[in-house]
Amino acid sequence: MDKEYMLNYENTFKDFKEGEIIEGIIINIKDDYVFVDIGYKSEGIVPLNEFKSPCNIGDKIKVMFLGRQDANGFQMLSKLKADRLIGFNTITQAFKEEKAVKGTIKASIKGGFLVDVDGFVAFLPGSLVDLSKRRNFDYYIGKEYEFKVISVDEQKKNAILSRKQLLEEIANKQRTDLIDKIKVGDIVEGKVKNIVDYGVFVDLGGIDGFVHITDISWKKILKPQDVLKPQDEIKAKVMRIEDKDDKKRVFLSIKHLSADPWEEIKIKEGDVVEGKISNIVDYGIFIELSDGVEGLIHNSEISWIKFPKEAKEELSVGQSIRSKVLMVDTLKKKIALSIKRLDAEPWSSVEEKFRVGDIVEGVVTGIKDFGVFVKLDEGIEGLIHTNELSWSPEERPTLSINEKIEVKIIDINLDKKKIALSLRQLEPDPWSLIEGKYKAGDIVEGVVTGIKDFGVFVKIEKGVESLVPRSELNNISVNKDEKVKIKIIRLEIQKRKMISRLM
Repeated sequence: MDKEYMLNYENTFKDFKEGEIIEGIIINIKDDYVFVDIGYKSEGIVPLNEFKSPCNIGDKIKVMFLGRQDANGFQMLSKLKADRLIGFNTITQAFKEEKAVKGTIKASIKGGFLVDVDGFVAFLPGSLVDLSKRRNFDYYIGKEYEFKVISVDEQKKNAILSRKQLLEEIANKQRTDLIDKIKVGDIVEGKVKNIVDYGVFVDLGGIDGFVHITDISWKKILKPQDVLKPQDEIKAKVMRIEDKDDKKRVFLSIKHLSADPWEEIKIKEGDVVEGKISNIVDYGIFIELSDGVEGLIHNSEISWIKFPKEAKEELSVGQSIRSKVLMVDTLKKKIALSIKRLDAEPWSSVEEKFRVGDIVEGVVTGIKDFGVFVKLDEGIEGLIHTNELSWSPEERPTLSINEKIEVKIIDINLDKKKIALSLRQLEPDPWSLIEGKYKAGDIVEGVVTGIKDFGVFVKIEKGVESLVPRSELNNISVNKDEKVKIKIIRLEIQKRKMISRLM
């Protein structure tokens, strides 16, 4: 061959530099090597172990030209180094353009993970692998994700990735897109995220909505936990959207998915209704009349004849009861009910059953310092004032609760719903029996019943006492229950008064 022919022959081959990435075609696979036609003077070889996946004759691959030959004259090539450089270039370009890259988490190391991006191994800090860190790092091994490139060192050929930052950016975009899309009046779907005493936070798919406890149901709810639980899927209506601290807040309502039951209420004053006790409180009883409509029976409207505490002890939540409607206010959403008004007021028939002067039988219901309460009929009580228990304080009877006694009615006040009773007036007034029996100047015997600073009381007969003023004691000392003689100085029977001198 002449020189010109050889020169033309050599010019048909490409000239490569060491470290250059070139493309070739697999022409043979033998033993531990892959033979590649790279359009050079001689074929190239790549160690078979540099291939991550099976390869076939005819496949096009990219390799790095290493600029040296093996003992057989084949050009040494590296697919592994080519992949690393291509991957690093991909990461570098993504970093400059602020784009995401795809990679597979290969292994966990101290502080994070190793991620394969097109053959280049980048570092992923453990704190940046997810929005919420998992304790088990093995969960991520072998999984392919998209990552944000947050740092690249071109000289040292290393890079740091973040999946968390990318997820945050995606979530923010979804949040922005969703908040721009949502408008007041929309019906949205979401999942219960968190429950607090005053309401429920709902994940709408990137943004949170809030349902206040009063917007959960038309019914009265004491605790949101009684109705909803975390992860419950719900529908709700967007009531309003507020801007606060550069953030939009979405307020939702579950109850407004249905009509307000108060707008369709047909209950009116005077109706007798039936409902279930939904709650018992200090001041009364709440009755559920229909779904979302409650009425209140105030303590004063529970019973004509029993104290509220006593009457409520016979009732329980869930119990069905009848009541009478006293008032309906649809604007304020209030209904006043009464149990006791299902029956006539006991005092309305007092004039028919009792008259002043009647002697009646009753049962002792209460004993106080000022007197004794006696039940005369259902819902009707009278009072025996202390002075009316006996004609003489020393002879007052000992009474007990639930004891049956006879009493005399001495006064009836319908306006104040009071009846005055007397035990002592069941017997004649002792003072009326001594008229003509004693007169001023008489000397009589008696027993000392009381000693006061101003004088001494002496009992003459049952229910009849005389006062011996201190000035009429004649400097004589006496003791209680001592028998003494006295001289009557003044006697006023109508005033029930007798003044005497100690003899």
